[in-house]
Amino acid sequence: MNEVDFYLVDLKSRFDKIKPNTYYLSYSGGKDSHFLYWFIKEYLKRDDIMIVGINTYMEHHEILQRILKNCDKILIPKMKPFEIKKKYGIPCFSKIQDDFIDRYQRGCRTKSLIERTESRKFVGKDNKVHTSSFSLNKKARELLLSNKLHRVSPKCCYYLKKKTAHDFEKESGLKAILGVRGGEGALRSTQYKSCFTKDKKFTPIHDLSDELLNKIYEKYNIEIPKVYNYIERTGCMGCPYGHYKHDTEKELQLLSENQFKFVCEYFKESYEVLGIKPYRQLTLKGL
Repeated sequence: MNEVDFYLVDLKSRFDKIKPNTYYLSYSGGKDSHFLYWFIKEYLKRDDIMIVGINTYMEHHEILQRILKNCDKILIPKMKPFEIKKKYGIPCFSKIQDDFIDRYQRGCRTKSLIERTESRKFVGKDNKVHTSSFSLNKKARELLLSNKLHRVSPKCCYYLKKKTAHDFEKESGLKAILGVRGGEGALRSTQYKSCFTKDKKFTPIHDLSDELLNKIYEKYNIEIPKVYNYIERTGCMGCPYGHYKHDTEKELQLLSENQFKFVCEYFKESYEVLGIKPYRQLTLKGL
């Protein structure tokens, strides 16, 4: 048995540990969640797991069409993007750093937060000098402490996605099957280390590598959206969190004129801080 078939057999054994009618698949239309959609529908041949998506107003057109096509239920957030921006601020540097910034801008001054925002050094239990992990980068720190930083917050992701899903789970009594993988970032590598989270969400592909996922897609000819020809991941279109891999700049080229204007206005202040120069080509072949 090759590694692809071995993984799929093992993944099936993981699904045997849950009661299907007590879970739903959180479907974003992206590569990870669509793999689980394919696995449930085509490999397991199951129809007793509800497929649920969220129209966040921020998806690429191609991804939104997949959500509309494949989901049994479409959720709509109670707050729209510009309402969130007005009340809480917008993403800028990273989720971890933006959380520190948001707390600092709201007046929090705990010792641990000060250590991170001011990048202070401290003596650890090993009697060695350390700098706080996940401290703000130099630009973020300088702008924040000089009061020159616009209102920054990672809360748009919470209100557009997490809270919307949480409200549905509370109403329906169902728990989520999440297509999240531990190798997708420092935060996720610490959050997702087993098939179940502390609150019993099911994360069956937490240990699936990019390489193996691509092999599965290739062997079974699973559909991949054309947008993946240009960017590695599809979150909210134009999100500044893709800037470190230059995905934000690439994404802006994939948008329609109306989408482009919307995104550039929404993330305007963060783009200016990060040096992102918005531009778009008239079209990209294949989209």
